[in-house]
Amino acid sequence: MTGDVPAHYGGEPIREEVLGYGSQSIGDDEKQAVVEALEGDYITRGPTVEAFEERVAEIVGVDHAIATTSGTTALHLAGRAAGFGPGDEVITTPLTFVSTAHAATYCGATPVFADIDPHRRTLDPDAVREQITPATEGIVPMHYGGHPADIEGLLEVADEHDLTVIWDACHAFGGTWDGESIGAQRDMAVFSFHPVKNITTGEGGMVVTDDDELATRLRRLRSFEMDYDPDGHENEPWYQVSEGVGYNYNVTDLQAALGLAQLDRLDEFKTRRDEIIAQYDEAFNDMPGVRTPPEPTNADPMYHLYAVEISDEFGCDRREFVNAMHAENLGVQVHYVPLHYHPYFQEEFGYERGAFPETETVYEGLVSLPLHAEMENADVEDVVRAIHRLHQHHTE
Repeated sequence: MTGDVPAHYGGEPIREEVLGYGSQSIGDDEKQAVVEALEGDYITRGPTVEAFEERVAEIVGVDHAIATTSGTTALHLAGRAAGFGPGDEVITTPLTFVSTAHAATYCGATPVFADIDPHRRTLDPDAVREQITPATEGIVPMHYGGHPADIEGLLEVADEHDLTVIWDACHAFGGTWDGESIGAQRDMAVFSFHPVKNITTGEGGMVVTDDDELATRLRRLRSFEMDYDPDGHENEPWYQVSEGVGYNYNVTDLQAALGLAQLDRLDEFKTRRDEIIAQYDEAFNDMPGVRTPPEPTNADPMYHLYAVEISDEFGCDRREFVNAMHAENLGVQVHYVPLHYHPYFQEEFGYERGAFPETETVYEGLVSLPLHAEMENADVEDVVRAIHRLHQHHTE
């Protein structure tokens, strides 16, 4: 590695153009699929959405998949279908995006945070047990970066206390655990198809489940809580009625056409992400002050994030590291500001900094490096070179 000066301290940037931490990969097949959908009879929710749902259900190995407008709305529908409401408590992780907790808050329930297992960066089952009260109705674990949470341990807790589990698998589509797909575990799992995720539909999400009743509830909530075939519909075919407060979370056949074409490339995307991860691991496993993502146990994740933890041994703190990478035109990011740091959760639910020490210790070092299927080897080399020269600048 060269000993030249990092851009943050007056040197020349490694790159001229910014390399983002995530990006979509759209090819000719995806473009053609969307054009064909545009030329069809449906551009809103129609048969292509059904085909997309069936394909996702087949890949995950579940009976039902219900497409929605985003991972966030999928979490909302899952919370509603689970029956969360005022007076209920739902336990989740503070190391996640706000949408995870909104599976509770959108339904009027209270999000209760439990600390993480710092190795996995996901909910610690023992910490969950400590937070259970008579008001606890569910758990919403999140598979951080695509690395599975302690699925077995969390299901044991759920069984002990008869709790509904909604897996926030927005980072994890395409991975496996214990020989089955991430998302196949009860009761419901949620995926995101945002452009930086493992596949994309532009914006979009999905709830998957094996529970017939939950699936029926999810489909009705997605579309206005509407009964499209009530008594009297046979003689009056216009007669359709709303039976509650539902939502317009319908996706379009255009999005589904893109999603189907992306599913055809799922193995390609995973292979490329794994190749990049292997290059990063080789470059950083033995670097002082850099903790690479945890080695999976009994799992083959499809990683959405390659998140390292920067400690003092590296030579600078996380803030300086991030600013130095940005100066090199490398768009690293931090995932995430813990939820109990956010004003909303502090003011509404009384959370304070210091409440979850494992989460806070991990957060202080977290940085997500660029990871997406569009990256060339030269892009990976830019990231590696930038980090090495920053480390050398501080330690030589």
